[in-house]
Amino acid sequence: MTLSSICRSVVKFYFNCHHVESSSLYVHSAFTRRLQFACRLVSTFLICTFIGYGTSLSVHLSHQFMIPNSGVICIQETFGHTLSTALHVSLAIIPLSIILFIIQHLVVFQTRKLTLLFNALFFLTIFNKEKVQSKLAFQLVANYIIGMFVAVLASMLIFPLFATFDIENRVNYCLLHIDQMHQFVLQAFLCEDEIKAQVSLARARVVERRLHKTMSQMRTRLLDEIHLEPSRLLQRICRGRKKTITHLNIKEQADLVISLMFHVCSLQSMTNQCLFNKYHKNLVEKLQSNLTEFTACQSKVISALISPSSITREVFLHTLNNLQAALDSVNSIYKQVRIDHIEEMIETGAKIQSEDHLSHAFFFFQLGAIVRILRQTMVIDSELDTKKTMKQKKAFGDYFKFQLDWSKISSAIKSMIIIGVGSIFVMVPTLANTFANGQWILIGLCTTQGDTVGGALTSMKMRLIGILLGSMWSYAIYLAVGEVLYKICVMLVPWLFLFGYLKLVSHWDFLAPVAATTPILINLGQTYGDVLREGNYVLLRIEETIIGIGLGAILTILIFPTFAVDMLKKNIQDTLKTCCHAVESIHSVYDHLFQQQDSKQQSIDVDQHEETKFNIDPERNHFHRLITSQRTLVQSTALEPSFLWFNYGFSSSRYHALVLQQHDMFRILHSMHATLMYIKQYSLNDHKQIEDLRLNSTDARILLDLDVDLTDLSRQLNDCVNLWISYFTLTKTTYYRWSHIHILRKKSKLIKGDLSANEDCLIELHQTVLRLQTDYQQAMDRLTDYYIEKSAEKEESSTSVPYAHNDQADSILVTVSAMYYSTIQLVQVVMALGTTIHTIFELETTNVYRNF
Repeated sequence: MTLSSICRSVVKFYFNCHHVESSSLYVHSAFTRRLQFACRLVSTFLICTFIGYGTSLSVHLSHQFMIPNSGVICIQETFGHTLSTALHVSLAIIPLSIILFIIQHLVVFQTRKLTLLFNALFFLTIFNKEKVQSKLAFQLVANYIIGMFVAVLASMLIFPLFATFDIENRVNYCLLHIDQMHQFVLQAFLCEDEIKAQVSLARARVVERRLHKTMSQMRTRLLDEIHLEPSRLLQRICRGRKKTITHLNIKEQADLVISLMFHVCSLQSMTNQCLFNKYHKNLVEKLQSNLTEFTACQSKVISALISPSSITREVFLHTLNNLQAALDSVNSIYKQVRIDHIEEMIETGAKIQSEDHLSHAFFFFQLGAIVRILRQTMVIDSELDTKKTMKQKKAFGDYFKFQLDWSKISSAIKSMIIIGVGSIFVMVPTLANTFANGQWILIGLCTTQGDTVGGALTSMKMRLIGILLGSMWSYAIYLAVGEVLYKICVMLVPWLFLFGYLKLVSHWDFLAPVAATTPILINLGQTYGDVLREGNYVLLRIEETIIGIGLGAILTILIFPTFAVDMLKKNIQDTLKTCCHAVESIHSVYDHLFQQQDSKQQSIDVDQHEETKFNIDPERNHFHRLITSQRTLVQSTALEPSFLWFNYGFSSSRYHALVLQQHDMFRILHSMHATLMYIKQYSLNDHKQIEDLRLNSTDARILLDLDVDLTDLSRQLNDCVNLWISYFTLTKTTYYRWSHIHILRKKSKLIKGDLSANEDCLIELHQTVLRLQTDYQQAMDRLTDYYIEKSAEKEESSTSVPYAHNDQADSILVTVSAMYYSTIQLVQVVMALGTTIHTIFELETTNVYRNF
């Protein structure tokens, strides 16, 4: 390796650029990211401690321990997250400090009450001084600002991880492993034995779980952090000349990965249900080499997208053209196999099996959809400029719109009451003397509040464990080095390094900061001197924390409780409405494509195309946020006392299954939308193809008309969703139903007939599946009779088959077949979803199931 290449590698490692390029499992991994973050956290602590205690500022500042404490709290994984945290905290504490400074000089409150008010609202600590300095508020703000400033600098200079680079690293990782997952799925599809196929599918599922874990943060947190970073500038610095290949911004890269993931998961689902019969084996035998070549070409395209080396636009375009040529070859062989199958069917008199035709058409449509998505990465500059001009900007007044939210008002009142109760332990002399001023009781009440009861209980559990761990280390520091400042800092370094590493580990993100800051507050911040020695102070903090958390748990449940189970059920209702709205949109698009009889309505312009396409994108983003929130709420609900309102408690496993089924449902809807957009693209260029397809469908020679089925399905899905929404509404907690008058005006609980109505809906859905499968098989039988009739007239199959010499017609037929297959799959997923919901409400409202 040359010196320049070594320097480039070091720079990329230091700035966390292109992790995916390395073959090492140790240089670029989660382990390395956690070590780098631990180094940033320790560096922040040391710099803040030096500023607070080792410089001339220590003479002018009080309570210097708040500087390292605020720095450790503000430092986050990415620079964007750190900057966002610092800005939000600054926007809160600077106006608050000004208000409290004014209140202090109005002489409205006594000194002790002002100290209580200031710390309860802002610093969450009590300083035992009879006199408070006139500029105490600004001195404390200065401590926080210094700590936050050091945290931002450390996040930017010490092993910096920008959210922009983090998303690009995740995108590159996802692209590489989506390609790997795709290869496993194709290996399973090419297997002649079902058992061998299941082995490859098991590998694909392992990759899928890792991909979902990597993509979850990218969709929810990181996309919000990049707004504070100069993303385009960072991309140019990192990518260099590679910027000429593609003009996708960060959000478009994330959308690219999400879309690819949907289609690959659809391939996986089809392969998992594939029938490895004679038709499939014959198809695989003829497509083996072509699909292998297709996989190799796709891997080259993915490698070009994630490769750190410079590559010209012409080379990348040539790679894409090779991929398109490989797809055309696969489609050509697939078409010839179907024509050969028709000739064999005419000779033997066998029937065309609808299961084989539909599932394989769906599979090859997904391959084409993946290629089209990859080709969209080549954006022409003029098209990019057009898209930029079409973007809608928010009006200035939209940023200042205020909407009254009673849930937020009740949450604010609840917080005020809880803090007021905690202040009793500080204001009442008897309680203050008993609990040594009761500061940690108040702090425990203030820092363990959450949006829901389950969220607050989760915070309480994590905080209690963190304080216990931190207090034990604090006591060990006192026994080892006493109160010598520099020795305390040396002992704190390994502790902060450990919990800086653990902060990025799942389920430790809240516990680790508490455990890290507890020794700082105890060893550097305790101000009792000879009143309480360190050992007693540690025990005092544990005792008061337990009291504060226990009191907080009781108050959280009693005062305006917002239970996570209510929010979870409301979230599920919103998700079901989103899916139902997507079905209605798909039906509307299909109706425009195939059912308009007026010539003016048949011509669909580009603007209408863009308007239709716009419907699915925000719904997809909204859906992902709902699903992510559901997963969090399921974990929070598990800690709530659900036995008080459910017969058999809360079934986490059932709700986790419900989340997965909702995800499958939207994946199928995404696939249906892709089929319609593909057909619509042809209708814009050559409407005659669509018209011929519609006429052939009317003559029952090719396919059935799905309009009636989609209308019926939309109605059934609406009925099911409305019924399930009523289930979720009526099984919410009593407090929620009492606080919402419109629910009390309806019936207050489920009755046996409600569950029977769900059974009727499931039966109707099952009949819909059988009818769709039967109707399509009958269409195939009529098509067989048509081919036999033409054969008797001595007409060659290449002439009688309408798509034999027309690739566009064949492509549309495959797409419509994929649409039909997706419709059947959608009904089956809705049936599974309804069955899970039925089981959940039997568990929650009936005595059908009994424990031992």
